[in-house]
Amino acid sequence: MPGIIRPIFSSPLRHVINLVRNPEYFTYHRLATQLNWMPRHKQFSVRMHGWRLHLPDSASFLSTYRAVFLEKIYAFAFKGDEPRILDLGANVGLSVLFFKTIYPQARITAFEPDPTIFAYLEENVHGNGYQEVELVCKAAWIADTRLPFISRNDDAGSLATETEGTIEVDALNLAEYLLDRRYDFIKMDIEGAENLVLPTVRQYIMDLPYLFVEYHSQVGKPQGLAEILSTLSEAGFRFEIKNVWGSLQPFIERRVSQEGYDFQANIFAWRE
Repeated sequence: MPGIIRPIFSSPLRHVINLVRNPEYFTYHRLATQLNWMPRHKQFSVRMHGWRLHLPDSASFLSTYRAVFLEKIYAFAFKGDEPRILDLGANVGLSVLFFKTIYPQARITAFEPDPTIFAYLEENVHGNGYQEVELVCKAAWIADTRLPFISRNDDAGSLATETEGTIEVDALNLAEYLLDRRYDFIKMDIEGAENLVLPTVRQYIMDLPYLFVEYHSQVGKPQGLAEILSTLSEAGFRFEIKNVWGSLQPFIERRVSQEGYDFQANIFAWRE
């Protein structure tokens, strides 16, 4: 886990320049230095950007902060001050807070199915003054129902195929939800459910300017990437794919994450 000191040994000049010139780079490495000692899945609080955040896991917080605030993977261009944003899988709220930093007047609806993580989301968003953000404790799905869910107390909770050792969460039919709603940006990070959910909303994203999908390939299950890309193409999107997790030599040795993924990628889709 990085910190302020460690990169000095690999690229000292670049590290020092980034610390001085890039506030997010400095904040990330300050937080990493502060949290390096902390064990996984232990609740803690931090102050950053004028917010007080309550968080359940240091490692997932740091990796998410790096992606969202330092690498800015959710940044998008919009003509106006009030983009309509649907955040599916908001976790503890870092994505919502990022959207509010780039578009303070953004109209945001955020879904998070895990009731334990949802409590952090509420505290981090509403507790920091963003009362106008709509927060929904439900999973994006293909039907209105209740589903078994694996809660890991970090950023990797997911719908379950078996009920042992799980909780039940409310799920919402995303296609029906989108019937009379339009958005400018949809972020879909639903831990494997995207393979089933995205194809069902094809007709409702035909005029969507931006769509972000975090794709998950689960060991032992059919890979749905081809259908996802086909859905995006048929809806008129151009897209770019960036690898998040995978094997360096997949023909020889296949890596599997602790959540059971053998490949994970970020898909950025937009209209020209």
